[in-house]
Amino acid sequence: MSIFKKSKKARNKKPEICLSLNCDTMTQIYEEIDRYKDYCSIVEWCVDKFPGAEQWTQEEFVEKLAEVKQFCKGKKLTVDYNGDERIGNAILRRAMGIADIIDIDADNSEVHKLVRQAKRKGTQTLISHHEFEKMPERDEIATRFIKMEKTGGDILKVAAMANSEQDTYDLLEGAAAYCQLKYHQPIVAIAMGEEGQVSRICAGDFGSVMTYACGSKPTAPGQFDAKRLYEYMKKYYSKEGL
Repeated sequence: MSIFKKSKKARNKKPEICLSLNCDTMTQIYEEIDRYKDYCSIVEWCVDKFPGAEQWTQEEFVEKLAEVKQFCKGKKLTVDYNGDERIGNAILRRAMGIADIIDIDADNSEVHKLVRQAKRKGTQTLISHHEFEKMPERDEIATRFIKMEKTGGDILKVAAMANSEQDTYDLLEGAAAYCQLKYHQPIVAIAMGEEGQVSRICAGDFGSVMTYACGSKPTAPGQFDAKRLYEYMKKYYSKEGL
């Protein structure tokens, strides 16, 4: 972890922790939120990981989402769906006006339309790009953020798999390069996998405004549970640092 020690030039801005939920029942969702509520300021419901969610009617989904929103009082609620685009887009549209943020894949064929619709409903949009096999070059990462700006999204996220410490450094440096632009969107930069775990702690020094943690079950490779991540970040962003 030596190359990630803070320097005098570090931004030292602590990202918000997002609790990403991988739950099978509504009871589990409430239990996870209650267990980790003191260690996060954002809650993400990964609807694709919830059995049977695709069969819910609009009324059923809206009712359940409103219940989760009420249980998350005082925290932002994000809705995410990875899977069939048609089903996912229907779920994201149903979440508009209830969720604070919806996560839209950058390659979604309706990304621009979804962003416009969400803005009209007062819901923010997080545009995400994932690379689950490899880490792009740092210049490619910076360029990816620039391209994602064109969607009109409020927050831009790049998450890529780190197979080495250098991969993690490349991701963070690419994110920092984008954040050097005079006008840039808020970003999230995550190096997935065990080699990238440090990025979940220190990415605020490279411009990231959010970091992801899990509850009892991870939703992405390399996640810490929210309590552990909170404790690591508390130490990292203290005056003493690591």
